[in-house]
This record gives sequence, structure tokens and C-alpha cells, in this order.
Amino acid sequence: MQIKTFLIPLIAFGTFFMSSCKKNAVNISYTNAKGEVEQLENLVFRFNHSLAKDSMLNAWDSTEYISFNPEIPGKFRWAGPGELIFSPSQPLRPATKYTASIKNTVLRFSKYNSIKNGDNISFNTSGLEMGNTQVVWIGESSTTAVPQIDLFFNYKVNPEELKQRLNVEVEGKKTDFSLMTITPDNKISLRVNGLKVEDKDLDAVVTIDKGLKPENGNMLSEDFKVPVTISSPYVLSVQNLETEHDGTEGVVKVTTSQQLTEESLKAFVKFDPEMPFTIETNDYGFTLRSEQFDTEKSYVVKISKGLKGKIGGVMSDEYNGSVAFGQLESGISFTNSKAVYLSKKGGKNIEVKITNTPKVKLIISKIYENNLMMAQRYGYYPQESRSGPDYASYEDYDYYDSYGGGDGMLGDVIYEKEIDTRSLPKSGAGRLLNFSQFEDRLPDFKGVYHVVIRSAEDYWVKDSRYISLSDLGLIAKEGQDKIYVFTNSIKSAEPVASVNISVYGTNNQLIGTGATNKEGVAEIAYSKKEFSGFKPAMVIAKTADDFNYLPFSNTRVNTSRFEVGGKRNNPSGFDAFVYAERDVYRPGEKINFSVILRDAQWKNPGDIPLKMKFLMPNGKEMKAFRKSLNEEGAVEGSIDIPTAAITGSYTLEVYTTTDILLSSKSFSIEEFVPDRIRVNTKLNKEFLRAGEVASLSITAMNFFGPPAANRKYETEIQVKQKNFSAAKFEGYNFSLANQSSFFDKVVKEGTTDGEGKAIIEYKVPDTYANMGALQTNFYTTVFDETGRPVSRGASVDIYTQDVFFGIKQDYSYYFPLNQAVKFQLAAVNKDGNGINANAKIQVIKHEYRTVLTKSGSYFRYVSQKEDKMLIEQQLVVGSKTIYSFVPRSPGDYEIRLYKPGANN
Repeated sequence: MQIKTFLIPLIAFGTFFMSSCKKNAVNISYTNAKGEVEQLENLVFRFNHSLAKDSMLNAWDSTEYISFNPEIPGKFRWAGPGELIFSPSQPLRPATKYTASIKNTVLRFSKYNSIKNGDNISFNTSGLEMGNTQVVWIGESSTTAVPQIDLFFNYKVNPEELKQRLNVEVEGKKTDFSLMTITPDNKISLRVNGLKVEDKDLDAVVTIDKGLKPENGNMLSEDFKVPVTISSPYVLSVQNLETEHDGTEGVVKVTTSQQLTEESLKAFVKFDPEMPFTIETNDYGFTLRSEQFDTEKSYVVKISKGLKGKIGGVMSDEYNGSVAFGQLESGISFTNSKAVYLSKKGGKNIEVKITNTPKVKLIISKIYENNLMMAQRYGYYPQESRSGPDYASYEDYDYYDSYGGGDGMLGDVIYEKEIDTRSLPKSGAGRLLNFSQFEDRLPDFKGVYHVVIRSAEDYWVKDSRYISLSDLGLIAKEGQDKIYVFTNSIKSAEPVASVNISVYGTNNQLIGTGATNKEGVAEIAYSKKEFSGFKPAMVIAKTADDFNYLPFSNTRVNTSRFEVGGKRNNPSGFDAFVYAERDVYRPGEKINFSVILRDAQWKNPGDIPLKMKFLMPNGKEMKAFRKSLNEEGAVEGSIDIPTAAITGSYTLEVYTTTDILLSSKSFSIEEFVPDRIRVNTKLNKEFLRAGEVASLSITAMNFFGPPAANRKYETEIQVKQKNFSAAKFEGYNFSLANQSSFFDKVVKEGTTDGEGKAIIEYKVPDTYANMGALQTNFYTTVFDETGRPVSRGASVDIYTQDVFFGIKQDYSYYFPLNQAVKFQLAAVNKDGNGINANAKIQVIKHEYRTVLTKSGSYFRYVSQKEDKMLIEQQLVVGSKTIYSFVPRSPGDYEIRLYKPGANN
């Protein structure tokens, strides 16, 4: 009985405890984080009880209320007392399974102590899917055209992994193909090889075995088997119609079954209702653009029959396609995100493109002067403060920013506010943000501003940029051990004097200071150190009421193509200029010369003595003397040349008395003896080809007497490369790019006959074929009876090929992605006249890979270049042929044009 009496209270207490815990538990009443979710979507978690205070509502918070596996970067926001929203800052991984676990942090300001079913949350992004396919004939003519099949996926796919699982069948037979896409992309292009061009449609099947994963995804795909119709190359049809709108301009992309010519294309295209538009062709059809598109209306694009393609296809029926844009995706972007400097004396307006975002949050931070280098290098991520009536009581809440360069480290948030976008004045398709209305709460601290504009609802919709509000325009030139800084007013371009300039190294250490003179120029000397961190990296300019900076990392101008080395000053600070009557003298003559001396400001330095040395061709000193400058800062002198002086190049050197070389001047001392014989040479052909023979006739005559018979002669035949150009094709480059430096030499000797004549034959080697244009020089020397040589020269061009291909230079080195780059090609004969000729064209991408190599007893990483061929095809090049290529990935590309059968 005692045992039973003891157990009853214990059981009652356990029941009471479990009942109490159950009453203090919180359940999730709703969440959209289940099943399949979008890559960019707010995840909502609703609880059956209130958990957040009013002061916590509608403020982005980096506290980890919910943990995700794999991790998802983003922030949380309490939309209501019982509704928590997580907004990712970047898209979720493709084809990936996620799990979520709600942490007890959500209960911190509530009376509840547990969460029911907070660990069994799972969701995933959609698996890999293949959408539509399209077939486009690529080529300039029906003889060179090949069908290209474009496979469209919902995620980026690695083409190397796809190739292992890909099969193509045409008319029931397995067919060879070539992958044209070499980097992961949503669109993978392949070209079918070996198809005979016929006027009929072909049935094809593209099969992809299961197991393919998208880039950065972990869910395997199922089998894909897609039927494809390869239409006749002689029939032109519209394959696809896509639309997009950026809030300013509407774009309609029309994909046709083959490439089009630009001739009269606009006459075949109309809109209903009518509107102005521009049209441009590309590799897959053409693109229509207009700023008159209304996103709330639909249009009909009409393409008339009779439209012709490049390989002969003709559109037989009129095409009518519907064009609609629907609701625009929310977006925020600065019109010019790379611009940093904003004139302090101007309107202080910044243009922002805001699309379908009714309310935005503006956060302005002050980046301190000594943190500018770190902010540029690692980025700046401001923390937003909370607002509300209970903010003071909320200050003890512990939250942090996951980014190391956040608020309080590199800068401070000085202004933040939610703004209705309708209150911002319009500027074309954008909105104007006036910077003058934002009061700087830290006027005593110099620095640069960081501006963030983001959506109040979707955390990933945002843009940011740095702004330097200043009237000090800066240009810096880095020298050997000095930096020159030019400071001018941005508004008036006038030089600004008395500006304090500071130069910082890459290690954020001050390495030099100075101030601008009345011309706005500051010359700052800095001492080099053996440590690489002391290399100049940033210039800061300050006045009493202005501040600006110039980071070298993103403002440096590439000067590799220009001669910008400038003049090197010698330690004396003087410049000497030496003049003479002429450059050539005979032995026994007198050399008269003048020397003018000036200082760094081009002023007369006064009465200064100079040392001068006159050196012989063998380097020995012939004469040395001193002279002093006259009242005009100049000195005159003369040097007598002995009659027995050796011939050759003499040098006059001008030194200071401390032996600093100021300048030098070269003179030639030569004998002048008249020739005794006259030599004439003549070639029998105006030009040569590979394998042909040329004859050189030599005639030697005495000036006073009979022919120069039995005289020894020597003919040196030199063959070298020659630059080929066509006068009618200005701006085209016809030189061979991959041919190494070429030089060949043949020497033939003999004796003139009784009439003073001789004939030399030269056969052009067959190995010179397809080496471009060469120049052959015949240097003939006939020796008179005293052995004195008399030389003559003759030259003839060798054309090793009948056709010369050229590419017009546009001097553009950088092109945007996913836009057609057009090249003008030309084929000419040796006379520079345009002709039609078959050619082979290749598009190469240069990629660089880092490999580990052994060097002696240690290993090091070496960057090696690897070339990948993207396109190789035959085409006919005429006097003006346009070739287009669309780069799909960033990198270094090269286009190569070959004569068929040649390697150059």
C-alpha cells in the first residue's frame, strides 16, 4: 500500500508536466516551403500563435531563425506577429533537395518554449527538364550549310557530360554530330554531320540517357527522347517567337530556319497595330525592338511570304504571330552602375530603373577614408537598423550580419527610408534620386557614400553602387618613383590649387603626400620598398570642404598600345641639344657644331662649364675639351678632322663637369671617290609565282672606254616577307597571322663576258606556296680593275597564292555577350581587285588552365593556354562578305580565315 500511495502523485506530476509542455508548444499552420518551389521565391512560415513584437515587423533581419541544408543566403522579415518570411539573396540551386529546421530563436520574445513539427520541413527546386528544340541551317550557301539543333533546358548543363549521354538519329539511322557549345549553358547547340542537302524534310530523334545533372544541382534527370524535324533548306519558316521587356524597350526575337540577308528585310515585317521599330539580323533570324510597346496590350507581327534566306530558302506562306509581354518582373538597377563620381556643384541626380516595384528601401552609408581600400577590395554590406515605437526596448536583441564588411566595420549607415516609387520624379524610363536631400550626419568624417536600393518585399531585387560626391576630378600618372596627380574642377574643368593629395599602397599604408600647385598638378615622390604591398593603389584628394578618391584597381587605363614612357630626366636637371651643319664629312674637313642647354623649366641656366668628348668609330677618344655657356645658354665649337682619319661613325658627347651625360650626336666620316664603271640590271618578269624562273641581266660598262669585260661580280638574292595590301580595301588586314618570320638568301658569283654582260637565273622554290606575298631583292656588285665595288639593286614580288583573304579591322577589342559580332571579309587577287573564292573559317576560343609543373627541385603553378575550336566551316568570300558570330561566354576569341588546303 505504501508503494501505491507513493506512485500516484508521481504519475500525476508527469501528466501535469506533459500537459503543460503541450500547451506551450507552437505549431506551423502554413508554409509554402514544401514540394517544388521556385529558385527565387519568398518562403513563408505561419505560426498558430503570435511570436514577434510590433517593433520587429517589416524589418529585414539576419538572425538565423531557420537553418537550411544546403545553406541558403538571405534574410528574414516578420510580416506579422505570427508570420515569418525568408527572402533569399540569390537563386536557389537547380534540381536540389532542401531541408529546413525552425530554431528556438523564433520563441525568444514569446511565452512559448517549443515548436511542434519544426524539423520535418523539406522542399526542392524543379528537376532538369528539356523544353522546346529548334533547327536552324547555318551557312552562307546551300553547298556549305549544315543543320544545327538547339536543345533548350531549364538549367545550365555541362556539354561534356551531355555528350556522353546524347544520341542523334536521322531517318532511323544513328548520325554523327559535333557539339558547338563548350561551356555550361541553358542552350546546347549541336550540328549534324554528313547530311546531304536535299529539298525534303527529315525526321530526327534526339535521345538523352538518364543521369544528367544540371550545373550545381544534385538531382538526376530521367530519359529524354524528343522528335525533331529537320526542314528542307529550300523552305524558309519561322521556328520560334520570344518576347521580353525591360520597362523601357520591348524586344521580339524571331527564330527562322536559316540565316537571313539584311536586304529589304524590314519591308517584309509589319505590326498590327502599326508602330515604329528597328530590325537587325543575327545567326538565328532577326530581332525587333521598339520603345512603343505597351506591356498591357497584345500585338500581331506579320511576316510576308517571299522572304529569302542566305542558303536559298523562301517563305511560301505569310506568318502571323501574337506578341504579348504580360506582367514585368520586378527589377531595380542603376542606369549606370559603374559610374562613381557625382559633381558636387551639379544637380546631384542619380537615375534608377525601377520596374514593377511599388515600394523600395533606400540605405545610404558613409565609407570612411581609411576603409576605402578594403571596401573596394571586399565589398560593403550595410546592416539596416530597425524602426518602430518599441525600438529602444529592442536594442538588447542580438543580431549580426553574416558579411564581414558590414555596418560599423568599414562605414556607418547614415540614412535609410522606405520610399514609394511614385514619389520619385520620372526621367525617361527611369526615376531620379536626388542626392542633395539626404543630409550627411557625419560631416566631420571624410569618405565616400554607398547607396543600396532594394525592394521592400523581395530581398533579392536590389542594386548598389558607390558615390563620390565631389567637384575634384582626378587623373593620376604613375612613373618610376613618382606619381603625378592632375586635379581639375568637374564642373568647370579649371585646375584646382592647394588640394592635399595622399597616395596609399595596396597594403593600405600611406606612402606619399603632396599638394597641387596653381596649375592643379601635384608631384609626389615615394620610396620603393622590397615588399609588394607598398605599390601605389589609391589616390585621395582633400580640401577643407571637398573629398574625392581614385582607386587604381578599376580606373587604370591600358597603355600597352601607346608610347607613354616619356622622357627620363637626368640627375643634373639639364637638357642639352646638339646641332651641326650636316651629318656626313670627309677626312680633312672641319665639323662646326652648337650646343644649347636648358633647365627643367626651359630657362637659361647661366654660365655653366661643359665637358665634351669626340669619340672615334673604335670607341677611343679622339679629342676632349671644355667650354662654358654664353649669355644665351649656348656654346659653339669646331673639330678638325685629320686627313688620315679612319672612316666610320664618330660621336660627340656632352657632359656636365660631374661627368653626367647630357646628350650625344653622331657624325659619319667617309671618303668620296667617283665610280669607274656603270652597272645596269634588269629582270625579265614583273612578278613571280612559286616554281617559276626569273632571269637577271647584268651589263657593266666603263665610263670612258670599252665594256667592263672579265670583271668579277657577285649577286645576293634575298627573299623576305612583304606586307600585302589592296588600295580598294582600305582598313583590311591581309597579312598571314601564324607565319613565322621568313628570310632566305642565295649568293651567286661569276665573271662578265667580253661585252661586260652576265645572266643569272633564279627559280622560286615550290615550298614557297601559300606563304602570302614575298619580295625578292637582287643585290648585284661588280668589281672594277682596282677591286672597288659598284652595286645595283633590283626587286620583284613573288605571289605564292592566287587569292588573298582579308579581315577588316574595326579596332574593337571588347564585345558584349550574346550579341552578334560582325566581321567584314574580302577576297582579292594579286592586283587588289575583289574576287569570289572558297575559304575555310574557324572560330577559336583561347582558354587558360593552371597546371602544376616541376621546376628544378620544387613545384610551381603555370598558366597554359588551351585552344578550343567552336566553329569550322566552308564559305564563299567575295569582295564584301559579312560573317557574324555570337559569343555566349566571356573569354578571348580568335577568328581565322584560311585558303582551302593551306595552313596559314
